[in-house]
Amino acid sequence: MRGKGLSLLNVLFPLAGIGLMVFYEACDTSCAYLQGTLAGVDLKVVGVVFMAALLALIPFGSSRFSTPAGHLRTMMLAGALGGETLLVRFQIVHETFCPFCLAFGVCVVCLFVANFSRMNKLLMWMAFLAGIGAFFLLFKGSVIPLYT
Repeated sequence: MRGKGLSLLNVLFPLAGIGLMVFYEACDTSCAYLQGTLAGVDLKVVGVVFMAALLALIPFGSSRFSTPAGHLRTMMLAGALGGETLLVRFQIVHETFCPFCLAFGVCVVCLFVANFSRMNKLLMWMAFLAGIGAFFLLFKGSVIPLYT
């Protein structure tokens, strides 16, 4: 995908991801019991900051992945895809599914696929594996209601 179409996707999906995390706060179904942190930071905050950072990188050439900003986007998208792999696994293992979390994951996958052809493949694989490793080591999740 080239030009305006790619630029539009690189704006719409991060905005959708931010919106999903904001609306997740209002969730009152079984997903309300899903809680997670990455290095002690609530995953909703991580998601909003991640998508906002992707939006902030757009002026630096989201379609030119050979630039430092492009390499950063590659690492962010591939690392997020690695992390999403473990987050979806967590939901499967605990048989509790959050439509907001899954939709956020779809945004990450769509952004990754849309930008894949421009990515440095070695950097992409390293970041994907780093994302899996980071979430494996730093993710803490719960499906039990927390009473405080």
